[in-house]
Amino acid sequence: MRKLVSVAVLSALSASASQAMAQSSVTLYGLVDAGLGYISNLNGAHAWQATTGKASGSRFGLRGTEDLGGGLSAVFTLENGFNAMNGTLGQAGRMFGRQAFVGLSSNKLGTVTVGRQYDAIADLVAPLFGPGFWSTSAHIGDNDNLNQFFRLNNTVKFRSINFYGVSVDGVYSFSNQAAGSGGTGFGNNRAWALSANYVNGPFSIGAGYLQLDHPDAGSNTGGAVGGASTSNGDDYSSVFFYGMDGGVRRQRIFAAGTSYVFGSATAGFGYSLSDIQYNDGARRRLNNYDLNLRYLITPSVQLIGVYAFTDGHATNLPGASSDSLHPKWHQFTLGADYLLSKRTDIYVSAVYQKAVGDASTLINGQYQTVASIVYAGTSSSASQTAIFTGLRHKF
Repeated sequence: MRKLVSVAVLSALSASASQAMAQSSVTLYGLVDAGLGYISNLNGAHAWQATTGKASGSRFGLRGTEDLGGGLSAVFTLENGFNAMNGTLGQAGRMFGRQAFVGLSSNKLGTVTVGRQYDAIADLVAPLFGPGFWSTSAHIGDNDNLNQFFRLNNTVKFRSINFYGVSVDGVYSFSNQAAGSGGTGFGNNRAWALSANYVNGPFSIGAGYLQLDHPDAGSNTGGAVGGASTSNGDDYSSVFFYGMDGGVRRQRIFAAGTSYVFGSATAGFGYSLSDIQYNDGARRRLNNYDLNLRYLITPSVQLIGVYAFTDGHATNLPGASSDSLHPKWHQFTLGADYLLSKRTDIYVSAVYQKAVGDASTLINGQYQTVASIVYAGTSSSASQTAIFTGLRHKF
């Protein structure tokens, strides 16, 4: 009898353990991207380089979920970024610089997560733009963050379920400073964003808004939520954000885009506005117009074309030739991607950028009309060409 009871208890425990294991999972995943690149003009000279992360940032991560019952689950993601050429950590040396969050997910409402995360535009709107699916087509300086040059620290995010084709996303990033303390207190270096999209068969449309308050104030010593602080070495870089006296007071980003799938082709158009206000009274407004096309020649071969036009307006720049400047940039990107398998592909991307209009980019203390392709660096002239090719493997 005792043996029967023991067997029954062990069987019950085993079944319970098996059920628990079935309801929980942890996945190790990653991507390695490495190749070669050519830049026609990098600070006055051409360059051949070994490259990493041009199509996709190299990474590895852990993603987990636990079923709590009643349609509720606990979720987490820890994602590291690294340089495949030298093995160093990305995102200014952070162990999990790409993403680090934990949260609860409901199959009836949506998911709430807390930690270091992407902003709301990146989730629901960026994929409608060239930079959202083909990195080397990022707009000048990634001024609208559609290529996700920075993440948001100290962030609470809610993302809804898909409800009749509609999804919404909202984030708030805390400054973690006491009201009235150094800088501007509670409002110093905080961020918030909202976005929404609608998908109906081949048609998609989305729009979003992101605001960063004092993202690079000198008092940001606790970690920049928007990633723009020069005091913590975060991964926010642009030809537009440095050199102004006192840093950025506020940056607003608005983006809206749409795409349509017809046959083997996907065509999209998007508009974004990056409005940057500096502490010294200077201001930049950058209007980005993005026309993109993807075409599957075969299930393994895809062609990509992106044209981006950035129309800028800068006012009250210190030491500029005029109180009102109108710089402009034309950028053409052509790419091809060949799948060797479901997890491995080879890509090549050619980018040409031409700067026209007023000199407004501050380089070595002087304003110049220069091209500056993202992932290539700044040219010493008004035009620049970059060619990147690489091998990408996912696991």
